Amino acid sequence: MDLDAPIDEVYAFHLDTRNAPLISPAGATFLAIEGDFPVTVGSEVRLRVRQSPIPFAQTWLIRIPELRPSTLVVDEAVKSPFAQWRHEHRFEDLGSGRTRMTDHITYRLPFGPIGRLVDRLIARKQLETMFADRHVRTQAHFLGSTTL
Repeated sequence: MDLDAPIDEVYAFHLDTRNAPLISPAGATFLAIEGDFPVTVGSEVRLRVRQSPIPFAQTWLIRIPELRPSTLVVDEAVKSPFAQWRHEHRFEDLGSGRTRMTDHITYRLPFGPIGRLVDRLIARKQLETMFADRHVRTQAHFLGSTTL
């Protein structure tokens, strides 16, 4: 997605996981976000999130294994509902105060073949929808809009 915001501003926003509720879909309720902010390489952040339609809160523990100033923020799940989760936020300066942000997700569901089937039937589509919504909310945030 392309944003009307300078790359350093977009990068800094993503170094503070407390901003996650601002861009997360309406069905996500953040009960706790604990860590040191802005994150640095090696930082860990604990999140408690209730994500509709799941009726209970889930705990995520993420670690920041890699940062490249103004161009990359990587978070990996140490604990999550996923067997594997790696989220790369990639930033590219488009000039004139504009930034291209790309989310690259590598994940695997638990439970082997059953998880792969659930991924094909449900999870992948839910993740695509969630990130499309996050992109709309991220653009609205950087445009200063409070309504979606």
